[in-house]
Amino acid sequence: MAEPPISDAAVKKATGKGWTEWRTALDLWATELPHKDIARRVKDQYGLSGWWAQAVTGGWEVMTGRRDAHEMPQGFQATASKTIAADEPLVRAAIVEPSVFSGWAPAGGLEITTENPGKPVNARWLGPEGGRVVFRLTAAGDKTQLAVDHERLPDGDSCERMKTAWRNALQTLKERLER
Repeated sequence: MAEPPISDAAVKKATGKGWTEWRTALDLWATELPHKDIARRVKDQYGLSGWWAQAVTGGWEVMTGRRDAHEMPQGFQATASKTIAADEPLVRAAIVEPSVFSGWAPAGGLEITTENPGKPVNARWLGPEGGRVVFRLTAAGDKTQLAVDHERLPDGDSCERMKTAWRNALQTLKERLER
């Protein structure tokens, strides 16, 4: 059994059930249904928010082997995040300025598709893995949390490689901006 992406403690705190309870409940009726129908029923029957219904459904699918870890409907998704002691405009500039970005980011490059102040930065990944990259910046005083979602990756191996690459890249960015 693969481990679901959210801890047992977190899912129990948010939903009132741990993964063993969810596995038992969903195994009774969900095995033949598509993801969308399971999530809808979990939401309606158990009174969960849409997000938690999706999380429970996805976790159950990972535990039962219906889905690989980090697999989404449009491919795999690698994520990484880091809190950086720098203000949001400086961190944003490190993403959208090509000469700065290439100095800390994974090899491959990107093409910015959407960039508006106060909103996530969306980009097309130009490396061999392809996909879409979303940078979410959350200002917290003189610090910024930067979360990266590299979506639509073709397979689990690419996902693991890019997850490692983005985590290393964010550590490099943190060190550079905090100097």
